Amino acid sequence: MRPADVVAFMWEYMKVPEDSREKVKNLLKDANENGVKISHQAPTLYDVVPKEKIAEFEELMRKTIADIVSEASSVACWVYVQKYVKHKTLNEMLQELPDVSQFILAMDTWFEKLMEKYPDWYYQKSKH
Repeated sequence: MRPADVVAFMWEYMKVPEDSREKVKNLLKDANENGVKISHQAPTLYDVVPKEKIAEFEELMRKTIADIVSEASSVACWVYVQKYVKHKTLNEMLQELPDVSQFILAMDTWFEKLMEKYPDWYYQKSKH
């Protein structure tokens, strides 16, 4: 997520009426202090904030989540290609894209675990 996305998110949140923001804050505080009971049904955002007040916020959140998923998928594909097609080391990948080093490390570890679990998968795919 880029800093501009965070600013846009906060801007839309601040447009929600203060009393509605206060209700949401109190619900979260209550859940944190008293725990969430199985029988407890949390209200939806629409129960707390008028629908017309959250439309822009909701749309921004949809876009932000889609952007995060898209970027994560893109980096995951990049790590796979660098590791298994171009045979780069983890350090080489980290040097190439230092801004996403934690994600590269996570994906590299995940691919390693997958290959341990399914050792023939890569070789079967690469033969076709």
